[in-house]
Amino acid sequence: MTQIHFEREPGQNSAMQDLTPPKPFVSVALLIVAATLWFAISATRFGHGSFDEPDGPMVGSRSLVFSDASNGGIDVYDAIAHAVVYQVPPNSNQFLRGAIRGLARSRRAAHVAPSDPFILAQWENGRMTLDDPSTGERVSISSFGPTQVESFQALLLAGR
Repeated sequence: MTQIHFEREPGQNSAMQDLTPPKPFVSVALLIVAATLWFAISATRFGHGSFDEPDGPMVGSRSLVFSDASNGGIDVYDAIAHAVVYQVPPNSNQFLRGAIRGLARSRRAAHVAPSDPFILAQWENGRMTLDDPSTGERVSISSFGPTQVESFQALLLAGR
């Protein structure tokens, strides 16, 4: 086992004893580091601690395209009807804006066209998700509470 040895500063009193950490301390520290790495690797490898609730059947969905409006808002287009179905006013719905920006960032990194639609889905178990089929990214809207679900519910029902 490697021994750690601290040397005194040059010019210090030579009568001072060398500082050496106690061996049990070093052993425990290395054990903690090894255990932490083992837990992290096993959790990643075997999915421990992950939560993936099955969605069940989809009860509603809509293909949407988001576009920045000239006034600072967001125009939401139905990808099938090719029409604006909802307009997000400037400086509102910050969660919706953040979710869309996060997915758009992934799209830019993957060189995906911004005109490819997102899928807003309502599931039988009550969950709501915003999926990007182009990158495989998913935002679970329901995880952020009922207020956020309401803001996306408006997109699902708008113009229908």
